[in-house]
Amino acid sequence: MRHHFSPSPTFPIAAAVGLGLLASLLFPMKASSQISIGGGSTISSGGWSLTGTDPIEIRWAGEVVTVYQTSASLPKPFFYPLIGPTGENVTRHYPMKEGVAHEATDHLHHRSLWFGIGSVNGLDFWHEPGSQGKEGTKFGRTVHTGLSSTQIKGQEKAIVLKTGTDWLDHQTGAKICQDRRTIRLECRDDGGFALDFTVTLEASEGDVTLRDTEECGLAIRMMPSLQLEGPAAKGAARNSEGVTGRDVWGRRARWVSYDGEDSQGRALGIALFDHPTSFRHPTWWHARHYGLCSSGPFGQGHFEKDAPKTAGDHLIRQGDSLTLRYRVLIHAGKADAGKLEEEFRVFADTK
Repeated sequence: MRHHFSPSPTFPIAAAVGLGLLASLLFPMKASSQISIGGGSTISSGGWSLTGTDPIEIRWAGEVVTVYQTSASLPKPFFYPLIGPTGENVTRHYPMKEGVAHEATDHLHHRSLWFGIGSVNGLDFWHEPGSQGKEGTKFGRTVHTGLSSTQIKGQEKAIVLKTGTDWLDHQTGAKICQDRRTIRLECRDDGGFALDFTVTLEASEGDVTLRDTEECGLAIRMMPSLQLEGPAAKGAARNSEGVTGRDVWGRRARWVSYDGEDSQGRALGIALFDHPTSFRHPTWWHARHYGLCSSGPFGQGHFEKDAPKTAGDHLIRQGDSLTLRYRVLIHAGKADAGKLEEEFRVFADTK
């Protein structure tokens, strides 16, 4: 059963949704348009409701599922919180909220669920100013540019959002490239949900050079009880190839799964899936014992001992693009390998 979650005052929720959003729910807008949400009542349909554009709060049956944090003052857009089937946030709260029991305060840039790449035209879009050990690094920042389309699919218990993001030089503000994101959330009968994240990176300003790095892709930093090691750790990890524990790091796989408990001992899990059409499928996984799990499509030279250090490099020519597609499944109980493989097959069949 879901419980009420009040977002931190650091991340205020827009008070209302205007008639422009209602039109977008009924008649999805073209990508060139932007939804402007003004005063009025929250619009809801088919069990879903959406409030605001800075940030974007998404609810199912009146309860918060997640909030897409979009403020231009942040180093990147990200999802926080992610409320699982037991009513708890399944990601680490830090650095959005401090002082939570058993939470480590390492890796400032690990903001719940996010997308980033460690080397884009020589700029670091993974770490952020203030990240430990990154003094002197040239940083980039990704900035949400708008919500262009929202569609609620009642029969599928799903909501689909389309957004845009600019990739900027943090120091100069110069635009490096841009992306288009499609975010789909689907409510599941166990109280959990699937979040599909499709991102198309576009070389809009010139050639885009991606250098080999293990720090790239869609990433999640999980709650302490899903870690493999640590004072509150009760987690276990495995991938689609049958590899378990710490050894899932750096391996190519269709999916990676972490099972464990919430803070009250209730069983739950998180699994990440790589779609067959995603660039360099099956991806490598930067899956760590301390609760970080990230896809790694540009990390071959870091993950494979015998690979050249530049094996993960990729050049996107001006006017071209590449697309990455992932699913994050947050579920009650322990998901066995057969169920996860069936989940992958269903995901693989989606267009």
